Amino acid sequence: MRLHSSLKVAAGMLIMVVAAARCGSSSATPPTTPTPIPTVAPTPVPTPAGIVLPAGMVCDPTPPPLKRVLPQMWRTRGKGWILDTKPQVMNYDGYCQRTGQNGGAWCDTRVEGDPQREACDYLAVGISSETGRWGPTWTFNGKPCDPPNAEPTTDCNNYPDNQFKAIARGPGLYEACASPLAKVDPEQGERCGQVLVP
Repeated sequence: MRLHSSLKVAAGMLIMVVAAARCGSSSATPPTTPTPIPTVAPTPVPTPAGIVLPAGMVCDPTPPPLKRVLPQMWRTRGKGWILDTKPQVMNYDGYCQRTGQNGGAWCDTRVEGDPQREACDYLAVGISSETGRWGPTWTFNGKPCDPPNAEPTTDCNNYPDNQFKAIARGPGLYEACASPLAKVDPEQGERCGQVLVP
């Protein structure tokens, strides 16, 4: 008799355990799987459309649109000059201050000596359509300057190892123009800059 009542008690406990396990669940509703949290890919650093820096070069933050390309008579060379140019960009979103410069309406892409200056100048100006090198396209009195190290046919040569420079051998109007792919401020910017050599 005692064995029979023990079995009844054990069976009752088993029914209670099974009922407790089923409590709150319905066979009509499948168990829910937690929704995975999507991984967000890092945002790529924006660069001007169509301009991709050479491998290993970095410019962050990237320069805003051009204010101008500024050519200057840099130093004398024989009876002529070596011309040098630099891009200047608009001061959008405090770009000039963020790159360690004064907060005027525009500034250089970086301060002189900054390790990212060359890359940032590249992004601001693009590639010369005449030489295929990074830097502006040079003209003299409206005609293309001669290639680097070429026998002169004009009074202007592209500089041998730096497209941001040109060799001026005579008086006239020298112009340096950014690539058509370079972003130029639509209201205040100019793609080309000029210097008149006396």
